Amino acid sequence: MTARSLTALAVANRILLWAVFLTLAVICVYPMIWLFLNAFKTTNDMFAATWGLPKVWHWENFSTAWNYGISRYLLNSLIVTTATVLIELTLATMAAYALVVLNFRAKAAIYTLILGGAILPPEVSLIPLFRVMAETGLYNTYFALILPNVAFGLPFTTFLIRAYMTGIPGELREAALMDGAGEARIFREVYLPLCRPILASAGLISAMRVWNEFIFALTFVESETVKTVTIGVMSFAVALRADWGVLMAGLALSILPILATFLIMQRQFVGGLTSGAVK
Repeated sequence: MTARSLTALAVANRILLWAVFLTLAVICVYPMIWLFLNAFKTTNDMFAATWGLPKVWHWENFSTAWNYGISRYLLNSLIVTTATVLIELTLATMAAYALVVLNFRAKAAIYTLILGGAILPPEVSLIPLFRVMAETGLYNTYFALILPNVAFGLPFTTFLIRAYMTGIPGELREAALMDGAGEARIFREVYLPLCRPILASAGLISAMRVWNEFIFALTFVESETVKTVTIGVMSFAVALRADWGVLMAGLALSILPILATFLIMQRQFVGGLTSGAVK
């Protein structure tokens, strides 16, 4: 092949690649665009022109949805997600540090047991967990959602952070030990700052998982004051099935927090995962 033909082939491959990515982007993004567009319509406008732009932009749909109760569900989801992510990252980071840095018996076996927790599907544990929640008084509380989410998210988060920590030079710890620092100080002042990229990635993955979690919220919570947005939207939809514009506005509000978080932290998210892959 000549240089010109190779260049033409490379350009054609690039165009094809961009076409594929653009098609996938449209497939993924357009349902969200459709949701937000219909959130500004009335019920009649939505069914008359469901794919068109709103003739009149009804911003009051969002205030109506907010006052109808979606604000409480969003607050509950925010509390559960924030608490779960903080506890999960704290425990996973300490576990990863011990598994990477410290030498003790059965370290490999303990790591295997931790990873084994990722194999167990949450649905299998619903009945025993329900009994535990009922007998301990945790049923219908925030802890009924926080503790199971932490338990089932901990194995993957530990795996992710441990894989990143293995790339941190051990000489840094040795130098800190020579300066008289203890393990707690080394963990806090050496490893934690270096692990910020992977902590951002792991935290975002955990936040998206907990925000969209459904099965625990459906099983362990029944009070409107504790329901998260995934379950609350069901009640919201039943109450507003005659007002589709307000319903769409409520659904749009339910995804805005996690969507905004991802857009703000997408650079740290990608950077943490790629750094861990390179290491």
